Amino acid sequence: MYLHRFTAIVSGLFLFAGVAAAQDDFHHLTFNVGGGFTAVTQGVSNRLDHGGNLQGGVGLNFTRHLGVQGTFMFNGLGITRSALNAAGQPDGSARVYTFTVDPKLTVWSGEKASLYLLGGGGWMRRTVEFTQPTLVSTFIFDPWFGYYGPVLVPANQVLGSITQDTGVWDVGAGFNFPLPRTSAKLYLEARYFDGMTNGRHTTLVPITFGVRW
Repeated sequence: MYLHRFTAIVSGLFLFAGVAAAQDDFHHLTFNVGGGFTAVTQGVSNRLDHGGNLQGGVGLNFTRHLGVQGTFMFNGLGITRSALNAAGQPDGSARVYTFTVDPKLTVWSGEKASLYLLGGGGWMRRTVEFTQPTLVSTFIFDPWFGYYGPVLVPANQVLGSITQDTGVWDVGAGFNFPLPRTSAKLYLEARYFDGMTNGRHTTLVPITFGVRW
């Protein structure tokens, strides 16, 4: 579901960028949106499972090489079967939200790509939710069969959830790939997040592909 939304957003942004972007590839203010795969690392990997991410950001460039990036990221994760068995729960999922502010340094720039480094910190919210499959009643109208009435549809019943807010630090690197005849760029970025959640830190490695303009 998240990747379908991401594809629709990126397609719209490509259309916008092709029409509206200027030819000069340097802007003091930039925006980006992307999505991809999130790996769970270290001790928390015994409890949380890999998933996907969506991110959006705003950047302020002081020069062509130095700037600052503000990024909001959502990570949708699973819970390992061993953790569910230990908790006596049938199913579950986890959500991790982060907002970070990162100084950003472009260390190499060529005609077809540029490499940047970034690192900083901010806020993390982690929610772990336990669920079980169930059926819920709803009303539908089907003009083809001429039916209006109640039906049972699959759903997840929330049994309980745990939410923590904490600080987080991150480091990362990425490549920008300029698009022809526009100032928009594709980017491929990997970051390491360390959230200071109770018990065990929440450590994630999101790998994100997106567009920057």
